[in-house]
Amino acid sequence: MNQFTRALTLTALLSIFSFAQLASESKNEVPLMKDSSGNVMKMDFSKPLVGISDPGMLFSHFANKNLMIYYFSPKCVHCIHHFAEIQKIIQKYEAKGFTGIAIGLGGGIKKNDIRLFIDQQRVMLPVFQDQNSKFGPAYGTGYIPVLFLILEDGTFYRYAELTENNMAHLKKTLDSLYAK
Repeated sequence: MNQFTRALTLTALLSIFSFAQLASESKNEVPLMKDSSGNVMKMDFSKPLVGISDPGMLFSHFANKNLMIYYFSPKCVHCIHHFAEIQKIIQKYEAKGFTGIAIGLGGGIKKNDIRLFIDQQRVMLPVFQDQNSKFGPAYGTGYIPVLFLILEDGTFYRYAELTENNMAHLKKTLDSLYAK
């Protein structure tokens, strides 16, 4: 292989590596949730949720705080699988003022199904139910589980898939919020 061919090969390899690095960095970016007009959305804390772990607790109690919401079905194997990891992430930042809640699906899901989930998963978060299906459809949650990271100003990220890249973005965002 002559010098020109080596230089050309090296240049090609470097450009491929640079592109791959940029591609992997962009995969870790999750934009703030936007509506169909392209406007950044804000979480509506007046949605009618039913308290399961504490029937007297209102969803509005969590407004103006950094908050994580785990939207799930108590019968979903993926929801069960991811819950422990999500609860650990929330607990890691609780001492710094972060909080998290879980919202179970409405529809054909009974309160007792959610209570069983709470017991079996050793849930330490406040748990609500989207009994009238007002929360899920408002935020485009066609699949579960879905994770929301709401910032103090009400804007939020929606993690429709709990992939490695999305979890990395979530942790990076939380680290930046609580770097103090």
